[in-house]
Amino acid sequence: MTKKILYLFSDTGGGHRSAATAIIRAVEHVYKNEIEQERIDVFAACSGFLNIFAKLYAPVIKYTPKLWGQLYYWLDDQKKLEMLEKVSGPFILNELVKLIQEKKPDVIVSVHPMVNHLTVEAIRQSGLKIPFIIVITDPVTLHRAWITPAVDMAIVATDAAKQLAVQYGMPEEKIKIFGMPIDPKFFLETSGKQKARKKGRLNPELFTILLMGGGEGAGKMDEIIENLNKLELKIQVIVIAGRNKSLEAKLKKDMPKFKFPMKVFGFTDKVHEIMAESDIIITKAGPGTIAEAMAMNLPIIITSWLPGQEEGNVEYVVRENVGKVSQDPVKVVEIINELLSDKKAFEEMKANIRRASRPQAALDIAGQILSYL
Repeated sequence: MTKKILYLFSDTGGGHRSAATAIIRAVEHVYKNEIEQERIDVFAACSGFLNIFAKLYAPVIKYTPKLWGQLYYWLDDQKKLEMLEKVSGPFILNELVKLIQEKKPDVIVSVHPMVNHLTVEAIRQSGLKIPFIIVITDPVTLHRAWITPAVDMAIVATDAAKQLAVQYGMPEEKIKIFGMPIDPKFFLETSGKQKARKKGRLNPELFTILLMGGGEGAGKMDEIIENLNKLELKIQVIVIAGRNKSLEAKLKKDMPKFKFPMKVFGFTDKVHEIMAESDIIITKAGPGTIAEAMAMNLPIIITSWLPGQEEGNVEYVVRENVGKVSQDPVKVVEIINELLSDKKAFEEMKANIRRASRPQAALDIAGQILSYL
């Protein structure tokens, strides 16, 4: 009989879906199509009412990020989380039990903090004995909502995350450190910079700067490019504007005025190929993007982050000296200029990335999950 893995997530931001997808592809890489895998948005599938609140995440972080930060810290409290679970349980628990009884997976994997306590209870009520693994996608400073001592295993990205998990009540023997799961294509399909640039029709010899701001194209990218244009630098620029159609259109229209060659993309599934062409990345502090950049040995300049959940990522980049941080477009360009002038500092960052990066984390996580089948 074919073994089945069920992944639970919620589409609050793209990071949770990406983490699940990375593990699914890692399992496929090892076992081809011998394992049945399914990914389910828990709130969408089991509670229309709670899904309304889940859908508010994107507009809240876009328009009122400070409010999100306040809510993040307010909920980082055990008693408040228990109260939230009691309030939300009646809206989702019965349907989640039915889902588990219907799917009868051999193992359940969660990549979202808000479903873990409920899933433990749903498995108990289902009457089935199913191993339950959580993969914590906050790589450094994790929220208390993740911690559910009754799970079979908690997988974290760093030792700092492990220490916090233990502090919040997770038994140490249930914790494994593997790194952030990223799609295997970020390390299985790598090639030399010059070869990648020729394929991407870029100048193989020019220092290549990649700007991306997540799915929404955030981070003052147009201002950074305007300031780069004020200097006489031997560079070429690649921009991934994501779903920011107005930014994409503006940059394409303005392209003839820039002193350097530039390529502009909208939303793309070729990020791994574009990173392979690049020397440095300017981006927001999403954990997946940081892990992908490090897998491709790209020093990082962080220009924006979410209050609360991404602040630890910023601290990590600075502490490990794998990049720099500035929200000021003028300062960002100064950093670029300094790194172009100081090759030793730039190479030191790349050496730190090679030391800290865990590019094959998804394969290691997949192996751990498969050990329960």
